[in-house]
Amino acid sequence: MELYQIKTFVVVAEEGNITRAAKRLHASQSTISLHIKSLEEEFDLRLFLRTPKGMEPTPEGKQLLEKARDLLDCVEKIEVEAQSLKGELSGVARVGLQTSPIYLRTPQLIKLIKEKFPGLSLHLVQMPTWTIRSDIAARKLDAGFFYSNCSPEDVDGILLESTVLHVVGPASWKQKMQDASWVDLAKLDWIWTPEECSFNVKLKETFSAQDLEVSKSMIADSEDTHNALVKSGNGITVMRADEAADGVEKGDFYIWPGGHIEVGLYFGFPRKKESDPVVRALLDCVEQVWEKV
Repeated sequence: MELYQIKTFVVVAEEGNITRAAKRLHASQSTISLHIKSLEEEFDLRLFLRTPKGMEPTPEGKQLLEKARDLLDCVEKIEVEAQSLKGELSGVARVGLQTSPIYLRTPQLIKLIKEKFPGLSLHLVQMPTWTIRSDIAARKLDAGFFYSNCSPEDVDGILLESTVLHVVGPASWKQKMQDASWVDLAKLDWIWTPEECSFNVKLKETFSAQDLEVSKSMIADSEDTHNALVKSGNGITVMRADEAADGVEKGDFYIWPGGHIEVGLYFGFPRKKESDPVVRALLDCVEQVWEKV
């Protein structure tokens, strides 16, 4: 039994798909299949069922999976200890960004990391909040920013702020929005967000509390798309206060004055990895940039 076989086993179980596992491990699909086959032969156990949906661990596979993860965690701790003994932190940290790098103070973060940890470089990956959380949990990312309505359970993290979201419509809709209630807003065309989005969850809670059904004209998962659709008169949506104010200044948006909602902005990292030198360095710098020390 080789360590790379164990890692392959864990990654295939997490991805549920040979193709995705191969991409994640930077290996060919045939190599991944060979590793799994070799491990099954060595254990004399079938570890996966091949289904139309992909690779599903067998009951025996599920039972061994946690032990395999524990083994990889032990190896990782040894690597972490060895790295700390070298004295200087080095390597590449993959960090997920779910919104504007400027809003997330990324330039300040990069500058601080260069000053404090010159051997550490950042690989910034732009993706939706829900993908960032799942990739952190799967340890595809070392850390990342994401929105959440409550403290996340799948990853560890720190709350940076409560982000204010305004209801925003086209500037030409001022007359129909300025005296509107939530009841009136529900009847307007909404540019909605995907089910996995924290904005979606918060809006649903707000409208459900008043037993209101919303008129959803379309769904878009990109902030830029939402902004463009509002600007062109396609409907209303929620957006960060800074984006809304910028649109008002340009004459594109109107901010509904009747209230706002809030979601938490978090910086998260994989569970039980707070002592990892790379994660610790990222946390120290993020806390300093966001004045969370």
